[in-house]
Amino acid sequence: MRFSSVLLAGGAMLSLCTVSFAQTATDPAASTVQNTQTTTAAPATFGTQSGTPANTNTGSMPGLHLQDLPSDPHTLTPEEKAAQEAELQRIRIQQIAVAMNKWGPEDSTTGNALTLKEVNRAKVGDATQITYQLQATGFTPDMKLNLLRWPLNSAIGTVMDGVVINAAGIAVCDEAVTSSCTKVVKPQAPVEVTVSVAKGEAVRLALTTGDKKHIAAASLVPFPIRSEDRGCSLEIIRGAKDDELVLVRGDGFKDVANFNGGSESFGEKHPITGKPTADGHIAVAITPWVQGHDAGDTVIYAQTSTCSPTVSFHWGKDTYKVE
Repeated sequence: MRFSSVLLAGGAMLSLCTVSFAQTATDPAASTVQNTQTTTAAPATFGTQSGTPANTNTGSMPGLHLQDLPSDPHTLTPEEKAAQEAELQRIRIQQIAVAMNKWGPEDSTTGNALTLKEVNRAKVGDATQITYQLQATGFTPDMKLNLLRWPLNSAIGTVMDGVVINAAGIAVCDEAVTSSCTKVVKPQAPVEVTVSVAKGEAVRLALTTGDKKHIAAASLVPFPIRSEDRGCSLEIIRGAKDDELVLVRGDGFKDVANFNGGSESFGEKHPITGKPTADGHIAVAITPWVQGHDAGDTVIYAQTSTCSPTVSFHWGKDTYKVE
């Protein structure tokens, strides 16, 4: 998808708020907001009944007047339509970016954690295939778990069910023949996930019980787009395949009072208007498109009195390429 709304075109930035896993895990990447218009009008009143017999003389009843009819819905002007769509686009982008930023320990329930352990890496054609096993804590052996994944440009989906955690803390396939994992994994064999990803693309996996009372989520970027300077860091995480949306995350910016930053592409500059958290973390969603350009490079910078990292990324049509 290409974000080209009025308010967000040309690399405008958003500060992130927080939402729960339950709100975003359903389908943040494919979430849509219907552009509907509702008109509420009071019904016309023809009379009231007070307990006495109704007057059958219709001539004594109030008539229906034109002013009692509902008014016509307001027809939006082109400017109003553009503003409305821009606001809906802003909400959609923010929902995706918030979900990206939170996926991991913050989305996990208390006592549950998930770690992705790389067990193999091989070049197959032009792509690097990486295989991970899953290690988890906080789940009891009797808990039957669903394995979820959130790939780019797709909704969160269930990879398989019937996953259990063995005594060593490794995710394995349950012995129940009804489990979907038995179609691809032998009973009691480790569950493995093989991926091929581009620079800045995160691998997002989660294990959940059916009732979502126990959740462990993990996010890992095999080929990071990252820069560090004197204890501060900036990282670019793809939100879409051609980087129509990216999440910029930074850490170490503890001198909050003297923080400033922004982005630049084709001479267009946009500031980061928010401030880091007390522990020096920033998270900003960016739509890097510049009017008149289908592809380009964007530079992100952030600085305080003690550090000034910069990082850049390439975006645009047909720029997605796995490593």
